[in-house]
Amino acid sequence: MHIAIFMGPFARGPRDDKPLIDWCLRSAETAASDGFSMITFGEQHFNNYEPYCNPLLMGARLSPVLGDAWFATTILPLPYHNPIRLAEDLNALDQLMEGRFIAGMSAGRIGFSPDFENFGLDPKQQREIFAEKMAVLKSLWGHRQDDGPLAFGGPWVKGGMHGRLMPVSYRAPHPHVAIGTNTDPLVRQAGVDGNVLFLGPCPLDDAAAKLALFREGLEAGGHDAAVIADRMDKSMVHHQFVVADTDEAAWEQMSQMTPFHPLIDRRDDRRSYARMHADSLAGRPGSPVAKANETIVRGWMIAGSPQTVIDALNAHAAAGFAMVHTRFGFGTYDPALWDRNYRMFVDNVLPHVGCTPIPKPGGSEIQPDVAAGPMPAGGGRPTRPMGIAAQDSPEPARRAG
Repeated sequence: MHIAIFMGPFARGPRDDKPLIDWCLRSAETAASDGFSMITFGEQHFNNYEPYCNPLLMGARLSPVLGDAWFATTILPLPYHNPIRLAEDLNALDQLMEGRFIAGMSAGRIGFSPDFENFGLDPKQQREIFAEKMAVLKSLWGHRQDDGPLAFGGPWVKGGMHGRLMPVSYRAPHPHVAIGTNTDPLVRQAGVDGNVLFLGPCPLDDAAAKLALFREGLEAGGHDAAVIADRMDKSMVHHQFVVADTDEAAWEQMSQMTPFHPLIDRRDDRRSYARMHADSLAGRPGSPVAKANETIVRGWMIAGSPQTVIDALNAHAAAGFAMVHTRFGFGTYDPALWDRNYRMFVDNVLPHVGCTPIPKPGGSEIQPDVAAGPMPAGGGRPTRPMGIAAQDSPEPARRAG
């Protein structure tokens, strides 16, 4: 099984920014040395969550020290980005990571903070913006030097490309793309498109059904057995973990670390997380609010003794997940407690679940220009950028798509 780890703490304000950035970088390097398969960082704005803000900068900073571990963004909201600049940045990080990189993207989140409004976008159009910008990314990645200039004239992307996209990605034909979603039609479409799937928190039975739907999409997309196996191997579901000596102590620590969960309706439900979890597993009847709260707890939280957590991870493997996405630093600001929680997992769980590295790209997975190495010293000369022609022979741009 592959184990990924997410660096996603909350700040209380600007005084926490530097300490949390330092904690995330230090924790990521530690996790790589402890054998985690993949390190992930997210992207947030304006809301104290993930105060490093830019996961690509964190990946670039970490690339020399991650060893065999992969790096992924979980999740980069594509509508906020200029896709031309983003394609360059993703390719650069793919080069730095030598192909051990997955660009997890989504259409963005509405309601958590006014991101769309702050970026001057209409949240009602998030799907259309995502679709247009993803199409531009694919046009840029699929473009070759002798194809001629590109031009973009959609509602949300203007401009074009006169020249080549640089750097070229390390992986062929472009960096791995994952779609971050729990929405069934988008889960299936991620498979049809040949992407990786990054599921957010959800109970295992629900996650397993979504993974099966994703595989169905891969098969419907006509992808060969090697591609299907690769995408299934890199897809994952996310949970936050607490490991303690006993189940009771773990749930008590979960309550200490997360005294308030924004998705749990506490107006008429004062049960502890442990009670919600137990009631859900036992199938006890409850109000619609109570049952919804239980689903949130089962989806977000895995808490228990080392053996309980080992059993939970083994259950994920039995359900078809080759990778689980973990998180140990969350909730109330307490880096020392986060570190103890992490160390309990590393010392008492990780050795028993067979955490394995994700294979590096090789052979035809590597861009031919990368595999060939540099041109001989003194040989050749730079090519003229596309679209920069002599005045008497203007070179028109072609429209993408």
